[in-house]
Amino acid sequence: MMQKITLPEPTGVHPVGLCHRIYWDWDEGQKKPLSLTIYYPAKAGTGQGPAAYACHQALETMELPAAVDTCCQENGEISRDGPFPLVLFNHGYLTYEMCNSVLCTDLASHGFIVGAIGHTGEAVVKLPDGKVVPKEQKYVDMVYEPELNGKIGGIIEQIESLRPETAPGEQLTKLITEYYRLHDGNLNIRANIWQRHTVKAAQYLLDDKNGFTAYLDTRNGVGLTGHSFGGAAAANCCADFDLFSCGINMDGAQLGSSFGRDIGKPFMCLSGEDGGLILWDMLSRNHADTYHGVFSGVEHMGFTDRGVLSSLFQKKLPCVGKRNPEEVRQALTALHLQFFSKYLTGRDIEVSLTGVSGMCLRVKRKAEGW
Repeated sequence: MMQKITLPEPTGVHPVGLCHRIYWDWDEGQKKPLSLTIYYPAKAGTGQGPAAYACHQALETMELPAAVDTCCQENGEISRDGPFPLVLFNHGYLTYEMCNSVLCTDLASHGFIVGAIGHTGEAVVKLPDGKVVPKEQKYVDMVYEPELNGKIGGIIEQIESLRPETAPGEQLTKLITEYYRLHDGNLNIRANIWQRHTVKAAQYLLDDKNGFTAYLDTRNGVGLTGHSFGGAAAANCCADFDLFSCGINMDGAQLGSSFGRDIGKPFMCLSGEDGGLILWDMLSRNHADTYHGVFSGVEHMGFTDRGVLSSLFQKKLPCVGKRNPEEVRQALTALHLQFFSKYLTGRDIEVSLTGVSGMCLRVKRKAEGW
């Protein structure tokens, strides 16, 4: 029998339940099934045992030597201590739905309900009936087209060569705009589709017949977070829909409908060791409370569970970075909790990141400068 490893225990007081649901949306002229993994505060002692972490097809590129379980109780009863604020999570492009389960579980253990969306075809998705839907090759080809990648890489190199404290606004804006335009006809179109998928996920959870409405507190709106392309989805949904009141972008660029606009909602961007200059336009245009966290020593996939998995298996996985994964986990959880507690529950708290070497958080208050 294959050995099993369990993800770290959550940091909050609530036991966490996990269930998988399916909902439908139109995509390229056909109705497509989308997966929704829901993490929630649960009643202690309920459920069917530890829920599995993703499917092996989603993890096979990491070549892990053992299966992985979460610390969540599969189909546990929802806690009656609510209602609880709602946060939706979008994964990065071509990754997998449960790629930030440690963060989602931590949030649920502190009293949030988190719905993680699986974008079928653009991720490895396991539907509730057990069917695994692989990534579609057309989406893989779209992202890895050699000529386009060469142009995009050249622009990113130019952006990263600029010094944050002296980078001219006009030069940066020109490079960021060119980066955006190179994605016309591909990821900018997909960003609009993901935006609709996210709205549909919120509508599913807010529909009385699906069993969650009585446990949700959405008086202050719905929060959003996401990694990479999923972070862009958070910005787009905040810019376009009143339902979404605040959002967090973990190491994603700005693609889709929010580009060149004022998001108009409290928003946080988290960047790795590249400093996040590619987000300059998004951060400077937003006139609501704006936050920019920079994590030195953290690479792109270090904002996901990959860092924790690397530590658990004592296996060096690519694109994680050299910073201690537990330190990254603690910082991500703390910032998400402070941010969503402030803007979804109305708590009068400061969002801050202090006492950690190599991590900083810049804050721009509504209608003020940095």
